[in-house]
Amino acid sequence: MSQNDTQTETIARDTLAACNQTVRDVAGTPVLVLPEGFKAADLAHLLAAPARKRGTAVLNDAESFVAVVNDQMTEDTRIFSTINPPTFTAVFNHNAAEAGWGDHKAQYNAPLAPEWLAWTQMDGKKVGQVDLAQFIENNLVDVVFIDKAAPGMPVGEVGSPDGATLLEVCRTLEAKKKVDFKSAIRLADGSTQFTYDEDVQGSARQGQLAVPEQFSLGIPVFENGEKYRADVRLRYRIQDGGNLIMWLELIRPHKIIEDAVKQLRADIAAQTELPILNGSPSK
Repeated sequence: MSQNDTQTETIARDTLAACNQTVRDVAGTPVLVLPEGFKAADLAHLLAAPARKRGTAVLNDAESFVAVVNDQMTEDTRIFSTINPPTFTAVFNHNAAEAGWGDHKAQYNAPLAPEWLAWTQMDGKKVGQVDLAQFIENNLVDVVFIDKAAPGMPVGEVGSPDGATLLEVCRTLEAKKKVDFKSAIRLADGSTQFTYDEDVQGSARQGQLAVPEQFSLGIPVFENGEKYRADVRLRYRIQDGGNLIMWLELIRPHKIIEDAVKQLRADIAAQTELPILNGSPSK
């Protein structure tokens, strides 16, 4: 055997011996030292079942989230929640009595309802009177009548118009798209009265139109969730030339989301018998 062959055999034997090292315990952590150029192979996929649970289940409604939590919870389970954005995260192997990996989770991101998205996307968007009237008319099913004696109405505020009244206003606004608006005054009942000039068969005529300043919605905040009351103001600006620009102004929508999240927290806590922690789990 040549000297080169002997050196090659020696290197191979030493390398093999290095690969057969036993696992060492360093401060409670298993460590295996491998020579340069070698990697440890993970053969977990050959096991009949995973050594432990991990992964994140993403749920689309609160009921499904509760079902998974009740099915998978352990003594180490913790539920975290945030308001902005609305999220719920259950960590089944959280750091509790002992350290946990924190990588077995269920998550519910509380998707916003189409009705809530439709109205909030129009919030503050300045459009022509016809466009706004058509939007309200298309979503008239969300308008609810609030009597002035209803609990929660601010002192001195009149009742919200019902859907039929608002529909009539919308159709009048659509019909008056070619008039010149001159002025607007607030009436005693809280509505705004517009004065306009209209050309009728070559003759100028003056007319008036009363529009409610505010109305109320009954819409869900989250998909498949319960409905909440949302108050909406009608804002306007009369431009040079008599054009009327209008927009919607939702009153404190962030508080409505906050209340909806708090209600969800209470429901989930009651159904899982777990406290809801305000915050996010560690990465």
